[in-house]
Amino acid sequence: MTRRISTIVLTLALLLAVGWGLWERANRLTLANAVEAGGQRDFYNLLNYVEQAQVSMGKSLASSSPRQQAVHLTEAWNQAAAAQLSLSQLPTPGIKPINTSKFLAQTSDYNNYLAQKLARGGELSSQEREQLARLRDEMKRLAVDLRQTEGQVASKGLRWSSFYSTRMPAPLRTIANLAIPVQAQPGPLDGFVNADRRLQTLPSLNYDGPFSDHLEKPRPLGLKGGDVSQAEAERRATAFANDASNSNYRVQATRTSNGLLPTFALNLVDNRRPSVIVHIDISKQGGEVISLLNTRPVGAPTLDAAKALERATAFLKAHGFASMQPTYTVRTDNNQVITFAAKEGDVILYPDQVKVKVALDNGEITGWDATPYYMAHHRRQLPTPKLTPAEARAKINPGLKVEGVRLALIPLPGGIEKLTYEVKTKLDDTRYLTYINAVTGEEEKVLQIVDVPGGQLTM
Repeated sequence: MTRRISTIVLTLALLLAVGWGLWERANRLTLANAVEAGGQRDFYNLLNYVEQAQVSMGKSLASSSPRQQAVHLTEAWNQAAAAQLSLSQLPTPGIKPINTSKFLAQTSDYNNYLAQKLARGGELSSQEREQLARLRDEMKRLAVDLRQTEGQVASKGLRWSSFYSTRMPAPLRTIANLAIPVQAQPGPLDGFVNADRRLQTLPSLNYDGPFSDHLEKPRPLGLKGGDVSQAEAERRATAFANDASNSNYRVQATRTSNGLLPTFALNLVDNRRPSVIVHIDISKQGGEVISLLNTRPVGAPTLDAAKALERATAFLKAHGFASMQPTYTVRTDNNQVITFAAKEGDVILYPDQVKVKVALDNGEITGWDATPYYMAHHRRQLPTPKLTPAEARAKINPGLKVEGVRLALIPLPGGIEKLTYEVKTKLDDTRYLTYINAVTGEEEKVLQIVDVPGGQLTM
């Protein structure tokens, strides 16, 4: 009897194992087919967009009409951006086509920059045409490399999903290499590798766009003086955190961070509330407080937005930020986040921003971000406006109701700044901010004001 039961149990276990194996195999096949379909789609999208972009750039070079040039440059802008997106989704394990991605991003952005210049009535300079022709030629070579990859994948019957195959453990790989000497054979993705290496040697592309080479390493303009010691950074960090929380902190750990803005990154522990940890960054140059984050849970609000604004304004003034204007605010997790911008005379300096987060349960400063301020703040020679506020109003679409006009310095792509009139308008129930260049009268930017719970945002 016992033997019969054991036989039945073993048989059931075997059937379950076989069934699980078949189910697992079916799942793997489904996943492999999905990856294969996605890989083929992304590769042919990449190839198609690259070929289209080089054709569109060629048409813009061949055209003598600024309007047609702008049309073709806009097409090339979108096609290069779509090619970059397809490349980012393509399965290329072991290969990081960083230079190819950067090339596509720069090509897209450069075409956008030229199209906008033409739309404003400008003309392409001889240097811009030479740069555009160089990008067109490189795009053509990239298309050839992609066609080569396509041919290799097809001739070897490779599947994109195979690039995700499990890698053999190192000891087994060594034994296999000893048993079967490796023959030098071209890999199926050699086209990608060759293209990426060649694009690495491209000359710098300098223009007024966000992907311009001269903007890759911006430097902080708002930091002055020499480097501070770690001990001095820790002293400044604890003093700032003590003031933010009206408490007493000690340093738990300190490390260094070498990004665009090198800092001492500290963790502080509240001696009165041991579970409360504050993360704070102090710039090495000048010892300024760049950011602070207190992650404690915030209880039910006892303060409203107006009281939070009073607390944030007083904290700013106490730390040397006397001339700051609150711009926008939003409530998140019982915290009120208020964005301040520096003010010079009657001009709002939007590049020089500081964000302050106030806990609505007790008024504690739980967040601080002065990175934009220290990256952008410096003594500027602002131009004298050639337009009056009334003339700026006259530039607005007559279908909009104007609610206010003031001078504002705004940041634009490419790290440039423009002095504008910020014209607050309303269309039906929606509010907008239109920025009219105070010198040329051109419309530089339009933002929509979006009401959210506890504040407003601009988009």
